Amino acid sequence: MRSELVDRFGRDFPEGTVIFREGDLGEEMFIIHEGIVNISKKAKNAEQVLATLKDGDFFGEMALFTDQERSATATARVKSVILKIDKTSFDFMLKNNVGFAHKMIKTLCERLRQTDKQIEELLVLSKETRILKALDIFWKKEGRKDASGEVLLIAYEPFLNYIQKNLGISMEDAKKTLLQLKQQSLLNVRQDTQGANYIAFSAKVFDFFAVR
Repeated sequence: MRSELVDRFGRDFPEGTVIFREGDLGEEMFIIHEGIVNISKKAKNAEQVLATLKDGDFFGEMALFTDQERSATATARVKSVILKIDKTSFDFMLKNNVGFAHKMIKTLCERLRQTDKQIEELLVLSKETRILKALDIFWKKEGRKDASGEVLLIAYEPFLNYIQKNLGISMEDAKKTLLQLKQQSLLNVRQDTQGANYIAFSAKVFDFFAVR
């Protein structure tokens, strides 16, 4: 049953709907009542996902503090119900809801910390190490083991798309880097019985970037 707050401020966003784009002017913030939202930013020729938000998370709040353009794009990853809060309603909630104010401060501090970490990785880590870190994350989400249980497998093309979308690395550069990793015997590319390409590797590959 929808609450009075959701009835008043809630909006339905179908899967794939762009809630706002990087560069747009904005006068509202958003709170996810139900669903998932990707926050992404243009990086070279790709769209890099900076964060994936879920129920209870908020975004777009900087529009209420500054007159600057939106710094990122927000897209509904699945069908979502999202509260759209204007500045007047926001000020009321901030003054009269201690829990909301505390969560906002905590979240903003965490986002600053995460932004610093992403900038550090972009400046310090090599392209190979960044892709190996992505390999770890992607395998935990989408990977599986072969029949022996010793070899880890992920689908090749979906991983390339993940790299392009989340690391801002072009498809061509991603393929070159994976080839270099293959030449270093850190991974291999093979086909299953249906002709689909998979990246095969040992869990020991993650030791490569753990000590770098």
